[in-house]
Amino acid sequence: MSLSVSNSEKDPVTALAEEIRAAVAETSPSSEAGAPSTGELSEISGETEALRAMLRRAEAHVTPTIPGGVRFAGMKGLALRLLRFLWRDQASFNALSLEAQLALVHALEQNRRQLQEALGRLDRSLAERDASWGRRAAIQDGRLSVLEGSAAGAGAPSPPVAPAFAEIPPGVYSLFEERFRGEPASVAEKQRSYLRFLKDVPGPVLDVGCGRGEFLATLREANVPASGVETNPLSVALGREAGFEIEEGDGIEALTRRPPRSLGGVVAFQVVEHWTAGATWAFLRAARRALAPGGVLIVETINTDSLSALKAFFLDPTHVRPVPAEALKFLAEAAGFADVSIEYRAPLRPEERLAETSPNDARLNRLLFGPQDYAVIARAPASA
Repeated sequence: MSLSVSNSEKDPVTALAEEIRAAVAETSPSSEAGAPSTGELSEISGETEALRAMLRRAEAHVTPTIPGGVRFAGMKGLALRLLRFLWRDQASFNALSLEAQLALVHALEQNRRQLQEALGRLDRSLAERDASWGRRAAIQDGRLSVLEGSAAGAGAPSPPVAPAFAEIPPGVYSLFEERFRGEPASVAEKQRSYLRFLKDVPGPVLDVGCGRGEFLATLREANVPASGVETNPLSVALGREAGFEIEEGDGIEALTRRPPRSLGGVVAFQVVEHWTAGATWAFLRAARRALAPGGVLIVETINTDSLSALKAFFLDPTHVRPVPAEALKFLAEAAGFADVSIEYRAPLRPEERLAETSPNDARLNRLLFGPQDYAVIARAPASA
């Protein structure tokens, strides 16, 4: 008479082999499942999490065990102990394989996160590049408009005549600033620390030589009333499009037209190096007259005490003369300002300086690789 044998009554070795095969089959990915798309990171995350869950289930079958509630548990357990030498190496292999697969899943997740971060940085970089090219396109459009206007009003072409002096066209200088001055956002971030001097000033702030309006944007964010004056018509047009109040013309003349004691602050960033000594003196006197008592003057320029900073001075073809910090401080005091101080700014990164292993290294760093800029900060006397 033939007898049917249940799974629990099978030979222990056969049952064990079937359990191992079932576990392997359970952990194998379905043949119908396609490879995840490289462009769908969320699907990759779901795939790796599913794989991790399968590996956790498979981990329970690395070393075979006999549950206590099955029939003939004692005999099966004894058989497992007697035959353990048969699968000892296989169990070690299984454990190492699972560990390697778990590490692979972890690496895939790390790569996915790194890819997401890289894509985010790329998007931000492309947005900044698009904004930069947009500004350059506007500058070029302005240059073409000026050239077309000149051509429309001209009659028959005449032979070129060398002028007594020639200035760099505004469009060319705007492109120079785009390339060498830096992105407006980075410039604004460097200037943001000046806000602490302009809190509760007794009137609006005038930005002389406001350029692209970086500091005007910072003042607007801080709810400080401000306007600017700029000689470059292209920068003026761009600033007005951004909603800033900007007057086109000479900064010293505009400051002279302001009523006495009508301003709470006068700032000029990277401007005085474009002037002669006489123009700088006229600017300081005009600012002193226009500032209300307690008003603040901030003048930033290149640090002449640092030889590496002088490279930036000579890079700009419109610079006239460098202005030493002590000289500008003296002129501000002579113009009637009080509480005049010098603040050195824009230090170089440590890797751009000498390693200071002796006092001589420190002296060389101050001379060769000192801060790139400085600012003179002063106040109109409160009792004036």
